[in-house]
Amino acid sequence: MEKEGGVTVPPPVRQISHDCSVYEEPETPDIDQDVEKNLEQNGGDMELSRTVSGPPYSIFSPRAKMFIIISVSISSLISPFGATTFYPALNVIARELDVTPTLINLSLTTYMIAQAIAPSILAGMSDASGRRVTFLICFVIYIVANIGLALQTNYVALLILRMVQAAGCSAAIALTNAVVADVATSAERGRYMGYATAGLLFGPAFGPTIGGVLAQFLGWRSIFWFLAIFTACLLVIFLFFFPETCRSVVGNGSIPARGINQSVLGYLQQRRHAHSADPMHDDQSFVLRKKQKFSFPNPLLTLKILGEKESCLILLYNGFFFTGMMVVVASVPELFQEVYDLNELEIGLCYISLGMGSFVSALTMGHVVDWNFRRHARRLGLVIRKGKQQNLDDFPIEVVRFQVVLPGHVVGTLAIIVYGWTIKFGTHIAGPEVALFFVGFGVSTAFNLTNTLLIDIQKDKPATATAAVNLVRCLMSAGGAAAIIPMCHAMNPGWAFTFIALLYAVYIVLVFWIMRKGQQWRAAAVEKKKVKEAQAAAAESEEDLEMQSSTDKSENEKEAEPKKG
Repeated sequence: MEKEGGVTVPPPVRQISHDCSVYEEPETPDIDQDVEKNLEQNGGDMELSRTVSGPPYSIFSPRAKMFIIISVSISSLISPFGATTFYPALNVIARELDVTPTLINLSLTTYMIAQAIAPSILAGMSDASGRRVTFLICFVIYIVANIGLALQTNYVALLILRMVQAAGCSAAIALTNAVVADVATSAERGRYMGYATAGLLFGPAFGPTIGGVLAQFLGWRSIFWFLAIFTACLLVIFLFFFPETCRSVVGNGSIPARGINQSVLGYLQQRRHAHSADPMHDDQSFVLRKKQKFSFPNPLLTLKILGEKESCLILLYNGFFFTGMMVVVASVPELFQEVYDLNELEIGLCYISLGMGSFVSALTMGHVVDWNFRRHARRLGLVIRKGKQQNLDDFPIEVVRFQVVLPGHVVGTLAIIVYGWTIKFGTHIAGPEVALFFVGFGVSTAFNLTNTLLIDIQKDKPATATAAVNLVRCLMSAGGAAAIIPMCHAMNPGWAFTFIALLYAVYIVLVFWIMRKGQQWRAAAVEKKKVKEAQAAAAESEEDLEMQSSTDKSENEKEAEPKKG
Protein backbone atom coordinates (compact mmCIF):
# COMPACT_ATOMS: atom_id res chain seq x y z
CA MET A 1 0.00 0.00 0.00
CA GLU A 2 1.24 3.52 -0.84
CA LYS A 3 0.38 6.91 0.69
CA GLU A 4 -0.07 10.04 -1.38
CA GLY A 5 -1.02 13.23 0.42
CA GLY A 6 -2.38 11.31 3.38
CA VAL A 7 -4.52 9.09 1.17
CA THR A 8 -3.98 5.36 1.22
CA VAL A 9 -3.99 4.00 -2.32
CA PRO A 10 -3.80 0.28 -3.10
CA PRO A 11 -1.16 -0.81 -5.58
CA PRO A 12 -2.27 -0.57 -9.21
CA VAL A 13 -3.31 -3.72 -11.01
CA ARG A 14 -1.63 -4.16 -14.38
CA GLN A 15 -4.02 -4.85 -17.23
CA ILE A 16 -3.59 -4.94 -20.98
CA SER A 17 -6.01 -4.31 -23.80
CA HIS A 18 -6.14 -6.51 -26.88
CA ASP A 19 -3.82 -4.16 -28.77
CA CYS A 20 -1.21 -4.52 -26.00
CA SER A 21 -1.59 -1.00 -24.59
CA VAL A 22 -0.99 -1.26 -20.85
CA TYR A 23 -3.17 0.63 -18.41
CA GLU A 24 -3.59 0.48 -14.65
CA GLU A 25 -6.67 0.12 -12.51
CA PRO A 26 -6.99 0.38 -8.73
CA GLU A 27 -7.73 -2.86 -6.96
CA THR A 28 -10.94 -1.52 -5.37
CA PRO A 29 -13.66 0.15 -7.46
CA ASP A 30 -14.53 2.70 -4.74
CA ILE A 31 -11.10 4.34 -4.61
CA ASP A 32 -12.36 7.58 -6.24
CA GLN A 33 -14.93 8.05 -3.46
CA ASP A 34 -12.18 7.61 -0.83
CA VAL A 35 -9.98 10.14 -2.58
CA GLU A 36 -12.83 12.71 -2.79
CA LYS A 37 -13.58 12.26 0.90
CA ASN A 38 -9.95 12.90 1.81
CA LEU A 39 -9.87 15.91 -0.51
CA GLU A 40 -12.67 17.51 1.47
CA GLN A 41 -10.76 16.83 4.71
CA ASN A 42 -7.52 18.30 3.31
CA GLY A 43 -9.14 21.41 1.85
CA GLY A 44 -8.80 20.36 -1.76
CA ASP A 45 -4.99 20.60 -1.81
CA MET A 46 -4.53 17.30 -3.60
CA GLU A 47 -4.97 16.88 -7.34
CA LEU A 48 -7.55 14.24 -8.23
CA SER A 49 -6.61 11.88 -11.07
CA ARG A 50 -9.05 9.36 -12.46
CA THR A 51 -8.10 6.21 -14.30
CA VAL A 52 -10.10 5.22 -17.35
CA SER A 53 -10.20 1.51 -18.00
CA GLY A 54 -9.62 0.12 -21.47
CA PRO A 55 -12.31 -1.27 -23.76
CA PRO A 56 -13.77 -4.73 -23.15
CA TYR A 57 -11.97 -7.50 -25.00
CA SER A 58 -15.17 -8.41 -26.86
CA ILE A 59 -18.64 -6.81 -26.96
CA PHE A 60 -20.31 -10.14 -27.76
CA SER A 61 -22.67 -11.28 -25.00
CA PRO A 62 -22.14 -14.71 -23.38
CA ARG A 63 -25.04 -16.13 -25.42
CA ALA A 64 -23.62 -14.69 -28.65
CA LYS A 65 -20.19 -16.09 -27.79
CA MET A 66 -21.67 -19.52 -27.19
CA PHE A 67 -23.47 -19.39 -30.56
CA ILE A 68 -20.19 -18.43 -32.24
CA ILE A 69 -18.22 -21.19 -30.50
CA ILE A 70 -20.83 -23.89 -31.20
CA SER A 71 -21.04 -22.80 -34.85
CA VAL A 72 -17.30 -23.07 -35.44
CA SER A 73 -17.14 -26.33 -33.50
CA ILE A 74 -19.77 -27.88 -35.77
CA SER A 75 -18.03 -26.43 -38.82
CA SER A 76 -14.75 -28.10 -37.80
CA LEU A 77 -16.51 -31.47 -38.15
CA ILE A 78 -16.22 -31.28 -41.93
CA SER A 79 -12.47 -31.91 -41.84
CA PRO A 80 -12.40 -35.18 -39.83
CA PHE A 81 -15.69 -36.25 -41.45
CA GLY A 82 -14.09 -35.82 -44.87
CA ALA A 83 -11.19 -38.03 -43.80
CA THR A 84 -12.86 -40.73 -41.71
CA THR A 85 -16.35 -41.35 -43.14
CA PHE A 86 -14.37 -42.74 -46.07
CA TYR A 87 -12.68 -45.48 -43.98
CA PRO A 88 -15.42 -48.15 -43.79
CA ALA A 89 -16.00 -48.00 -47.56
CA LEU A 90 -12.37 -48.35 -48.66
CA ASN A 91 -12.62 -52.00 -49.72
CA VAL A 92 -15.96 -51.46 -51.49
CA ILE A 93 -14.61 -48.47 -53.47
CA ALA A 94 -11.46 -50.40 -54.40
CA ARG A 95 -13.58 -53.18 -55.90
CA GLU A 96 -15.88 -50.79 -57.77
CA LEU A 97 -13.05 -48.71 -59.24
CA ASP A 98 -11.04 -51.90 -59.96
CA VAL A 99 -7.89 -50.86 -58.06
CA THR A 100 -5.92 -52.43 -55.22
CA PRO A 101 -6.53 -51.49 -51.55
CA THR A 102 -2.99 -50.03 -51.51
CA LEU A 103 -3.93 -47.50 -54.20
CA ILE A 104 -7.12 -46.59 -52.35
CA ASN A 105 -5.07 -46.04 -49.19
CA LEU A 106 -2.93 -43.62 -51.22
CA SER A 107 -5.98 -41.36 -51.41
CA LEU A 108 -5.81 -41.07 -47.60
CA THR A 109 -2.19 -39.90 -47.78
CA THR A 110 -2.84 -37.34 -50.53
CA TYR A 111 -5.83 -36.07 -48.54
CA MET A 112 -3.65 -35.46 -45.46
CA ILE A 113 -0.93 -33.72 -47.50
CA ALA A 114 -3.46 -31.37 -49.13
CA GLN A 115 -5.00 -30.78 -45.70
CA ALA A 116 -1.57 -29.76 -44.38
CA ILE A 117 -0.82 -27.23 -47.13
CA ALA A 118 -4.19 -25.56 -47.78
CA PRO A 119 -4.59 -23.71 -44.44
CA SER A 120 -1.22 -22.01 -44.96
CA ILE A 121 -2.79 -20.25 -47.93
CA LEU A 122 -6.26 -19.48 -46.55
CA ALA A 123 -5.60 -18.78 -42.87
CA GLY A 124 -3.39 -15.75 -43.48
CA MET A 125 -6.14 -14.28 -45.64
CA SER A 126 -8.60 -14.61 -42.76
CA ASP A 127 -6.26 -12.76 -40.35
CA ALA A 128 -6.29 -9.75 -42.68
CA SER A 129 -9.63 -9.87 -44.53
CA GLY A 130 -11.96 -11.55 -42.04
CA ARG A 131 -13.18 -14.94 -40.90
CA ARG A 132 -16.58 -14.92 -42.59
CA VAL A 133 -15.40 -14.63 -46.18
CA THR A 134 -12.80 -17.38 -45.65
CA PHE A 135 -15.37 -19.71 -44.06
CA LEU A 136 -17.75 -19.17 -47.00
CA ILE A 137 -15.01 -19.82 -49.58
CA CYS A 138 -14.02 -23.06 -47.80
CA PHE A 139 -17.63 -24.28 -47.63
CA VAL A 140 -18.22 -23.68 -51.35
CA ILE A 141 -15.01 -25.54 -52.32
CA TYR A 142 -15.94 -28.44 -50.03
CA ILE A 143 -19.49 -28.75 -51.40
CA VAL A 144 -18.31 -28.76 -55.02
CA ALA A 145 -15.65 -31.40 -54.26
CA ASN A 146 -18.13 -33.71 -52.52
CA ILE A 147 -20.63 -33.48 -55.38
CA GLY A 148 -17.80 -34.39 -57.75
CA LEU A 149 -16.75 -37.34 -55.55
CA ALA A 150 -20.32 -38.65 -55.46
CA LEU A 151 -20.47 -38.58 -59.27
CA GLN A 152 -16.91 -39.61 -60.29
CA THR A 153 -16.25 -43.05 -61.82
CA ASN A 154 -12.44 -43.43 -62.01
CA TYR A 155 -9.45 -43.53 -59.69
CA VAL A 156 -7.67 -40.41 -60.99
CA ALA A 157 -10.77 -38.29 -60.44
CA LEU A 158 -11.03 -39.74 -56.93
CA LEU A 159 -7.46 -38.66 -56.07
CA ILE A 160 -7.83 -35.14 -57.48
CA LEU A 161 -11.22 -34.48 -55.92
CA ARG A 162 -10.08 -35.80 -52.54
CA MET A 163 -7.30 -33.19 -52.58
CA VAL A 164 -9.80 -30.46 -53.48
CA GLN A 165 -12.06 -31.71 -50.68
CA ALA A 166 -9.16 -31.49 -48.21
CA ALA A 167 -8.36 -27.94 -49.34
CA GLY A 168 -11.95 -26.90 -48.73
CA CYS A 169 -12.31 -28.32 -45.24
CA SER A 170 -8.89 -28.00 -43.64
CA ALA A 171 -8.88 -24.22 -43.20
CA ALA A 172 -12.02 -24.53 -41.06
CA ILE A 173 -9.84 -25.91 -38.25
CA ALA A 174 -7.45 -22.94 -38.35
CA LEU A 175 -10.41 -20.55 -38.40
CA THR A 176 -12.05 -22.30 -35.45
CA ASN A 177 -9.12 -21.63 -33.13
CA ALA A 178 -8.72 -18.10 -34.50
CA VAL A 179 -12.35 -17.27 -33.69
CA VAL A 180 -11.81 -18.41 -30.08
CA ALA A 181 -8.83 -16.06 -29.85
CA ASP A 182 -10.99 -13.24 -31.26
CA VAL A 183 -13.71 -13.43 -28.60
CA ALA A 184 -12.15 -15.08 -25.49
CA THR A 185 -9.47 -13.78 -23.14
CA SER A 186 -6.62 -16.00 -21.95
CA ALA A 187 -8.37 -16.50 -18.59
CA GLU A 188 -11.42 -18.13 -20.22
CA ARG A 189 -9.81 -19.49 -23.38
CA GLY A 190 -9.26 -23.03 -22.07
CA ARG A 191 -12.99 -23.63 -21.64
CA TYR A 192 -13.96 -22.11 -24.98
CA MET A 193 -11.13 -23.86 -26.82
CA GLY A 194 -12.33 -27.17 -25.41
CA TYR A 195 -15.83 -26.57 -26.77
CA ALA A 196 -14.56 -25.29 -30.13
CA THR A 197 -12.24 -28.23 -30.79
CA ALA A 198 -14.79 -30.82 -29.68
CA GLY A 199 -15.90 -31.12 -33.31
CA LEU A 200 -12.37 -31.71 -34.56
CA LEU A 201 -11.82 -34.49 -32.00
CA PHE A 202 -15.36 -35.86 -32.19
CA GLY A 203 -15.15 -36.34 -35.95
CA PRO A 204 -12.50 -39.10 -36.08
CA ALA A 205 -14.62 -41.16 -33.68
CA PHE A 206 -18.08 -40.77 -35.17
CA GLY A 207 -17.13 -40.20 -38.81
CA PRO A 208 -16.45 -43.91 -39.43
CA THR A 209 -19.73 -44.83 -37.70
CA ILE A 210 -21.73 -42.53 -39.98
CA GLY A 211 -19.75 -43.70 -43.00
CA GLY A 212 -20.32 -47.36 -42.10
CA VAL A 213 -24.10 -46.90 -41.75
CA LEU A 214 -24.38 -44.97 -45.04
CA ALA A 215 -22.15 -47.40 -46.97
CA GLN A 216 -24.04 -50.42 -45.58
CA PHE A 217 -27.56 -49.23 -46.39
CA LEU A 218 -27.32 -46.53 -49.11
CA GLY A 219 -24.03 -47.26 -50.90
CA TRP A 220 -20.66 -45.50 -50.67
CA ARG A 221 -21.68 -42.55 -52.86
CA SER A 222 -24.21 -41.51 -50.22
CA ILE A 223 -21.27 -40.62 -47.94
CA PHE A 224 -20.30 -37.72 -50.19
CA TRP A 225 -23.91 -36.61 -50.73
CA PHE A 226 -24.28 -36.49 -46.95
CA LEU A 227 -21.15 -34.32 -46.61
CA ALA A 228 -22.35 -31.96 -49.37
CA ILE A 229 -25.78 -31.50 -47.74
CA PHE A 230 -24.29 -31.08 -44.25
CA THR A 231 -21.91 -28.36 -45.48
CA ALA A 232 -24.66 -26.62 -47.48
CA CYS A 233 -26.61 -26.21 -44.23
CA LEU A 234 -23.51 -24.71 -42.61
CA LEU A 235 -23.09 -22.35 -45.56
CA VAL A 236 -26.63 -20.97 -45.08
CA ILE A 237 -26.18 -20.53 -41.31
CA PHE A 238 -22.83 -18.77 -41.67
CA LEU A 239 -23.98 -16.59 -44.57
CA PHE A 240 -26.91 -15.09 -42.65
CA PHE A 241 -26.07 -15.40 -38.95
CA PHE A 242 -22.36 -15.87 -38.21
CA PRO A 243 -20.81 -12.50 -37.20
CA GLU A 244 -17.40 -11.24 -38.22
CA THR A 245 -14.98 -11.62 -35.29
CA CYS A 246 -11.55 -10.86 -36.81
CA ARG A 247 -9.97 -8.15 -34.67
CA SER A 248 -8.22 -6.49 -37.61
CA VAL A 249 -11.64 -5.94 -39.20
CA VAL A 250 -14.11 -5.24 -36.36
CA GLY A 251 -11.83 -4.74 -33.33
CA ASN A 252 -13.66 -6.06 -30.29
CA GLY A 253 -16.89 -6.15 -32.32
CA SER A 254 -17.81 -2.48 -31.84
CA ILE A 255 -16.52 -1.40 -35.27
CA PRO A 256 -19.28 -2.00 -37.88
CA ALA A 257 -18.52 -4.69 -40.45
CA ARG A 258 -18.93 -3.90 -44.15
CA GLY A 259 -20.16 -5.85 -47.14
CA ILE A 260 -19.70 -9.61 -46.98
CA ASN A 261 -18.31 -9.28 -43.44
CA GLN A 262 -21.71 -8.14 -42.14
CA SER A 263 -24.29 -10.64 -40.79
CA VAL A 264 -27.65 -10.48 -39.04
CA LEU A 265 -26.21 -11.38 -35.62
CA GLY A 266 -23.27 -9.01 -36.02
CA TYR A 267 -25.60 -6.15 -36.96
CA LEU A 268 -27.92 -6.78 -34.00
CA GLN A 269 -24.97 -7.06 -31.59
CA GLN A 270 -23.45 -3.76 -32.77
CA ARG A 271 -26.84 -2.04 -32.62
CA ARG A 272 -27.48 -3.27 -29.06
CA HIS A 273 -23.99 -2.19 -28.01
CA ALA A 274 -24.39 1.28 -29.58
CA HIS A 275 -27.53 1.93 -27.49
CA SER A 276 -26.19 0.58 -24.20
CA ALA A 277 -22.42 1.10 -24.03
CA ASP A 278 -20.32 4.10 -23.11
CA PRO A 279 -18.52 5.33 -26.27
CA MET A 280 -15.28 5.38 -24.25
CA HIS A 281 -15.48 1.57 -24.13
CA ASP A 282 -15.67 1.15 -27.88
CA ASP A 283 -12.61 -0.31 -29.48
CA GLN A 284 -11.54 2.32 -32.01
CA SER A 285 -7.93 1.20 -32.25
CA PHE A 286 -8.41 0.01 -35.80
CA VAL A 287 -10.45 2.95 -37.12
CA LEU A 288 -7.35 4.94 -38.02
CA ARG A 289 -6.08 2.17 -40.24
CA LYS A 290 -6.56 2.24 -43.96
CA LYS A 291 -9.65 0.74 -45.45
CA GLN A 292 -9.46 -3.05 -45.41
CA LYS A 293 -8.41 -4.55 -48.71
CA PHE A 294 -8.29 -8.11 -49.90
CA SER A 295 -5.03 -9.66 -48.74
CA PHE A 296 -3.39 -12.13 -51.10
CA PRO A 297 -2.59 -15.32 -49.17
CA ASN A 298 1.05 -15.73 -48.15
CA PRO A 299 1.90 -19.31 -47.06
CA LEU A 300 5.40 -18.22 -45.99
CA LEU A 301 3.87 -16.62 -42.87
CA THR A 302 3.14 -20.14 -41.60
CA LEU A 303 6.74 -21.21 -42.14
CA LYS A 304 7.89 -18.08 -40.29
CA ILE A 305 6.14 -19.36 -37.14
CA LEU A 306 8.07 -22.61 -37.46
CA GLY A 307 11.24 -20.53 -37.28
CA GLU A 308 10.43 -19.30 -33.75
CA LYS A 309 11.99 -21.52 -31.08
CA GLU A 310 9.13 -21.90 -28.59
CA SER A 311 6.39 -22.08 -31.23
CA CYS A 312 8.34 -24.69 -33.20
CA LEU A 313 8.78 -26.94 -30.14
CA ILE A 314 5.08 -26.65 -29.27
CA LEU A 315 4.15 -27.48 -32.86
CA LEU A 316 6.36 -30.57 -32.90
CA TYR A 317 4.94 -31.79 -29.59
CA ASN A 318 1.36 -31.06 -30.67
CA GLY A 319 1.77 -32.70 -34.07
CA PHE A 320 3.43 -35.84 -32.76
CA PHE A 321 0.86 -36.34 -30.03
CA PHE A 322 -2.04 -35.91 -32.49
CA THR A 323 -0.31 -38.41 -34.80
CA GLY A 324 -0.73 -41.02 -32.06
CA MET A 325 -4.50 -40.68 -32.26
CA MET A 326 -4.55 -40.80 -36.07
CA VAL A 327 -2.29 -43.88 -36.06
CA VAL A 328 -4.76 -45.62 -33.75
CA VAL A 329 -7.71 -44.50 -35.90
CA ALA A 330 -6.03 -45.78 -39.07
CA SER A 331 -5.20 -49.14 -37.48
CA VAL A 332 -8.69 -49.99 -36.25
CA PRO A 333 -10.32 -51.23 -39.52
CA GLU A 334 -7.67 -53.82 -40.41
CA LEU A 335 -6.70 -54.93 -36.89
CA PHE A 336 -10.28 -55.30 -35.64
CA GLN A 337 -11.28 -57.18 -38.79
CA GLU A 338 -8.32 -59.57 -38.41
CA VAL A 339 -8.75 -60.20 -34.68
CA TYR A 340 -12.54 -59.93 -34.18
CA ASP A 341 -13.86 -60.58 -37.75
CA LEU A 342 -16.09 -57.45 -37.83
CA ASN A 343 -17.90 -56.00 -40.83
CA GLU A 344 -17.83 -52.33 -41.97
CA LEU A 345 -20.76 -51.23 -39.78
CA GLU A 346 -19.40 -52.97 -36.66
CA ILE A 347 -15.96 -51.45 -37.22
CA GLY A 348 -17.56 -48.01 -37.48
CA LEU A 349 -19.29 -48.52 -34.13
CA CYS A 350 -15.95 -49.37 -32.47
CA TYR A 351 -14.85 -45.75 -32.85
CA ILE A 352 -17.54 -44.46 -30.46
CA SER A 353 -15.46 -45.08 -27.33
CA LEU A 354 -12.59 -43.03 -28.81
CA GLY A 355 -15.03 -40.19 -29.51
CA MET A 356 -16.48 -40.30 -26.02
CA GLY A 357 -12.99 -39.97 -24.53
CA SER A 358 -12.35 -36.89 -26.68
CA PHE A 359 -15.77 -35.49 -25.78
CA VAL A 360 -15.20 -35.88 -22.01
CA SER A 361 -11.82 -34.17 -22.35
CA ALA A 362 -13.34 -31.25 -24.28
CA LEU A 363 -16.06 -30.71 -21.66
CA THR A 364 -13.86 -30.98 -18.56
CA MET A 365 -10.19 -30.15 -19.10
CA GLY A 366 -10.83 -26.65 -20.41
CA HIS A 367 -12.44 -25.79 -17.07
CA VAL A 368 -9.46 -27.31 -15.25
CA VAL A 369 -6.92 -25.21 -17.16
CA ASP A 370 -8.97 -22.02 -16.57
CA TRP A 371 -9.02 -22.85 -12.85
CA ASN A 372 -5.25 -23.31 -12.99
CA PHE A 373 -4.93 -19.90 -14.69
CA ARG A 374 -6.88 -18.25 -11.85
CA ARG A 375 -4.80 -20.11 -9.24
CA HIS A 376 -1.52 -18.78 -10.67
CA ALA A 377 -3.02 -15.30 -11.09
CA ARG A 378 -3.92 -15.19 -7.38
CA ARG A 379 -0.44 -16.37 -6.44
CA LEU A 380 1.14 -13.55 -8.48
CA GLY A 381 -1.35 -10.90 -7.34
CA LEU A 382 -2.83 -10.47 -10.82
CA VAL A 383 -6.52 -9.56 -10.66
CA ILE A 384 -8.59 -11.04 -13.48
CA ARG A 385 -11.15 -8.56 -14.78
CA LYS A 386 -14.01 -10.26 -16.58
CA GLY A 387 -13.90 -9.47 -20.27
CA LYS A 388 -10.41 -7.90 -20.08
CA GLN A 389 -7.25 -9.48 -21.46
CA GLN A 390 -4.42 -9.92 -18.97
CA ASN A 391 -0.82 -8.96 -19.67
CA LEU A 392 1.02 -12.27 -20.12
CA ASP A 393 4.53 -10.82 -20.42
CA ASP A 394 5.40 -11.68 -16.81
CA PHE A 395 2.90 -14.52 -16.46
CA PRO A 396 4.02 -18.20 -16.65
CA ILE A 397 1.40 -19.20 -19.21
CA GLU A 398 3.50 -22.22 -20.29
CA VAL A 399 3.44 -23.60 -16.75
CA VAL A 400 -0.33 -22.97 -16.47
CA ARG A 401 -1.11 -24.92 -19.64
CA PHE A 402 1.44 -27.75 -19.37
CA GLN A 403 0.64 -28.58 -15.74
CA VAL A 404 -2.72 -29.82 -17.07
CA VAL A 405 -1.19 -31.33 -20.22
CA LEU A 406 1.08 -33.65 -18.19
CA PRO A 407 -1.70 -35.92 -16.81
CA GLY A 408 -3.17 -36.19 -20.30
CA HIS A 409 0.26 -37.08 -21.68
CA VAL A 410 0.69 -39.91 -19.16
CA VAL A 411 -2.87 -41.27 -19.62
CA GLY A 412 -2.58 -41.21 -23.43
CA THR A 413 0.82 -42.94 -23.39
CA LEU A 414 -0.33 -45.79 -21.12
CA ALA A 415 -3.58 -46.23 -23.08
CA ILE A 416 -1.69 -46.67 -26.37
CA ILE A 417 0.40 -49.45 -24.81
CA VAL A 418 -2.73 -51.20 -23.47
CA TYR A 419 -4.45 -50.87 -26.86
CA GLY A 420 -1.54 -52.55 -28.68
CA TRP A 421 -1.22 -55.51 -26.30
CA THR A 422 -4.97 -56.22 -25.98
CA ILE A 423 -5.08 -56.44 -29.78
CA LYS A 424 -1.96 -58.64 -29.79
CA PHE A 425 -3.42 -61.17 -27.31
CA GLY A 426 -6.95 -61.00 -28.75
CA THR A 427 -8.63 -60.21 -25.43
CA HIS A 428 -12.36 -59.54 -25.17
CA ILE A 429 -13.23 -56.56 -27.38
CA ALA A 430 -13.98 -54.53 -24.23
CA GLY A 431 -10.19 -54.38 -23.60
CA PRO A 432 -9.18 -52.34 -26.66
CA GLU A 433 -12.44 -50.34 -26.44
CA VAL A 434 -11.60 -49.12 -22.92
CA ALA A 435 -8.08 -48.32 -24.11
CA LEU A 436 -9.53 -46.33 -27.02
CA PHE A 437 -11.56 -44.21 -24.57
CA PHE A 438 -8.42 -43.23 -22.64
CA VAL A 439 -6.44 -42.68 -25.86
CA GLY A 440 -9.14 -40.19 -26.88
CA PHE A 441 -9.12 -38.51 -23.46
CA GLY A 442 -5.34 -38.25 -23.06
CA VAL A 443 -4.43 -37.23 -26.60
CA SER A 444 -7.30 -34.74 -26.85
CA THR A 445 -6.24 -33.07 -23.59
CA ALA A 446 -2.65 -32.61 -24.76
CA PHE A 447 -3.69 -31.51 -28.25
CA ASN A 448 -6.31 -28.96 -27.10
CA LEU A 449 -4.17 -27.29 -24.46
CA THR A 450 -1.04 -26.99 -26.61
CA ASN A 451 -3.26 -25.41 -29.29
CA THR A 452 -4.47 -22.95 -26.67
CA LEU A 453 -0.91 -22.16 -25.60
CA LEU A 454 0.14 -21.48 -29.18
CA ILE A 455 -2.76 -19.03 -29.57
CA ASP A 456 -1.66 -17.29 -26.34
CA ILE A 457 1.83 -16.85 -27.76
CA GLN A 458 0.78 -15.90 -31.31
CA LYS A 459 -2.10 -13.64 -30.26
CA ASP A 460 -1.75 -11.29 -33.26
CA LYS A 461 -2.10 -14.02 -35.91
CA PRO A 462 -4.16 -16.91 -34.48
CA ALA A 463 -5.36 -18.29 -37.82
CA THR A 464 -1.82 -18.40 -39.23
CA ALA A 465 -0.60 -20.09 -36.03
CA THR A 466 -3.28 -22.75 -36.27
CA ALA A 467 -2.45 -23.23 -39.95
CA ALA A 468 1.07 -24.09 -38.77
CA VAL A 469 -0.48 -26.62 -36.36
CA ASN A 470 -2.39 -28.11 -39.28
CA LEU A 471 0.72 -28.26 -41.46
CA VAL A 472 2.78 -30.14 -38.87
CA ARG A 473 0.08 -32.49 -37.56
CA CYS A 474 -1.21 -33.48 -41.00
CA LEU A 475 2.23 -34.22 -42.47
CA MET A 476 3.15 -36.26 -39.38
CA SER A 477 -0.21 -38.04 -39.38
CA ALA A 478 0.08 -38.90 -43.07
CA GLY A 479 3.41 -40.64 -42.45
CA GLY A 480 2.21 -42.36 -39.27
CA ALA A 481 -1.03 -43.63 -40.81
CA ALA A 482 0.87 -45.07 -43.78
CA ALA A 483 3.46 -46.81 -41.57
CA ILE A 484 1.38 -48.31 -38.74
CA ILE A 485 -0.03 -51.42 -40.47
CA PRO A 486 3.37 -52.52 -41.89
CA MET A 487 4.80 -51.93 -38.39
CA CYS A 488 2.09 -54.11 -36.83
CA HIS A 489 2.79 -56.90 -39.31
CA ALA A 490 6.56 -56.67 -38.80
CA MET A 491 6.65 -56.21 -35.01
CA ASN A 492 3.14 -57.33 -33.92
CA PRO A 493 0.65 -54.70 -32.62
CA GLY A 494 1.91 -54.88 -29.02
CA TRP A 495 5.47 -53.85 -29.81
CA ALA A 496 4.43 -51.43 -32.58
CA PHE A 497 2.32 -49.33 -30.21
CA THR A 498 4.82 -49.74 -27.37
CA PHE A 499 7.43 -48.19 -29.67
CA ILE A 500 5.14 -45.17 -30.20
CA ALA A 501 4.55 -44.93 -26.44
CA LEU A 502 8.32 -44.93 -25.81
CA LEU A 503 8.66 -41.97 -28.16
CA TYR A 504 5.91 -40.25 -26.14
CA ALA A 505 7.89 -40.93 -22.96
CA VAL A 506 10.92 -39.19 -24.52
CA TYR A 507 8.74 -36.26 -25.60
CA ILE A 508 7.76 -35.53 -21.99
CA VAL A 509 11.24 -33.98 -21.61
CA LEU A 510 10.08 -31.35 -24.12
CA VAL A 511 7.20 -30.44 -21.80
CA PHE A 512 9.48 -29.68 -18.85
CA TRP A 513 11.92 -27.77 -21.08
CA ILE A 514 9.17 -25.47 -22.40
CA MET A 515 7.78 -24.97 -18.89
CA ARG A 516 11.22 -23.92 -17.65
CA LYS A 517 12.40 -21.76 -20.58
CA GLY A 518 9.20 -20.62 -22.30
CA GLN A 519 8.74 -17.31 -20.50
CA GLN A 520 12.39 -16.43 -21.10
CA TRP A 521 12.04 -17.21 -24.82
CA ARG A 522 8.90 -15.08 -25.04
CA ALA A 523 10.66 -12.11 -23.44
CA ALA A 524 13.58 -12.44 -25.88
CA ALA A 525 11.16 -12.63 -28.84
CA VAL A 526 9.33 -9.48 -27.68
CA GLU A 527 12.61 -7.60 -27.28
CA LYS A 528 13.73 -8.72 -30.74
CA LYS A 529 10.43 -7.55 -32.21
CA LYS A 530 10.77 -4.13 -30.53
CA VAL A 531 14.29 -3.71 -31.93
CA LYS A 532 13.08 -4.56 -35.44
CA GLU A 533 10.16 -2.15 -35.15
CA ALA A 534 12.50 0.61 -33.90
CA GLN A 535 14.89 0.00 -36.80
CA ALA A 536 12.00 0.03 -39.28
CA ALA A 537 10.66 3.28 -37.81
CA ALA A 538 14.13 4.87 -37.94
CA ALA A 539 14.58 3.79 -41.56
CA GLU A 540 11.15 5.16 -42.47
CA SER A 541 11.92 8.46 -40.71
CA GLU A 542 15.24 8.75 -42.52
CA GLU A 543 13.52 8.05 -45.83
CA ASP A 544 10.91 10.73 -45.10
CA LEU A 545 13.67 13.25 -44.28
CA GLU A 546 15.45 12.44 -47.55
CA MET A 547 12.23 12.89 -49.51
CA GLN A 548 11.52 16.19 -47.72
CA SER A 549 15.06 17.39 -48.40
CA SER A 550 14.73 16.42 -52.06
CA THR A 551 11.38 18.23 -52.29
CA ASP A 552 12.80 21.39 -50.68
CA LYS A 553 15.80 21.36 -53.02
CA SER A 554 13.51 20.99 -56.01
CA GLU A 555 11.36 23.91 -54.87
CA ASN A 556 14.42 26.10 -54.29
CA GLU A 557 15.68 25.35 -57.79
CA LYS A 558 12.31 26.29 -59.27
CA GLU A 559 12.32 29.59 -57.35
CA ALA A 560 15.85 30.36 -58.56
CA GLU A 561 15.04 29.87 -62.27
CA PRO A 562 13.10 33.18 -62.83
CA LYS A 563 15.89 35.16 -61.14
CA LYS A 564 18.43 33.75 -63.61
CA GLY A 565 16.18 34.82 -66.47
